[in-house]
Amino acid sequence: MMDTTVLISLSGQQLHELIESSVRKALQVQPVLKPDDTDTLLDTKEAAQLIKYKETSIYGLVKRKKIPFCKIEGKLLFSRQKLLEWVAKGQNEISGKL
Repeated sequence: MMDTTVLISLSGQQLHELIESSVRKALQVQPVLKPDDTDTLLDTKEAAQLIKYKETSIYGLVKRKKIPFCKIEGKLLFSRQKLLEWVAKGQNEISGKL
């Protein structure tokens, strides 16, 4: 049998994109949302990714009503803008106490 190896030439950027895409698919990670002026509703997993919390921590904050959320037909939803404002407000309070 003859070896039929095919060589493909990729630029550095193309190789980087291919690797990044493959890793995202393998880990099933959603890309981080880019900041913009529009508000979107996030589920618990997306909210956790946005503010760099674990999902279990999000549920605890919801239970104690410490984080802005709404519940529609049993599903937790989070306003992207309100979450970012909540994080910014917390950072201001902490820096004010130091």
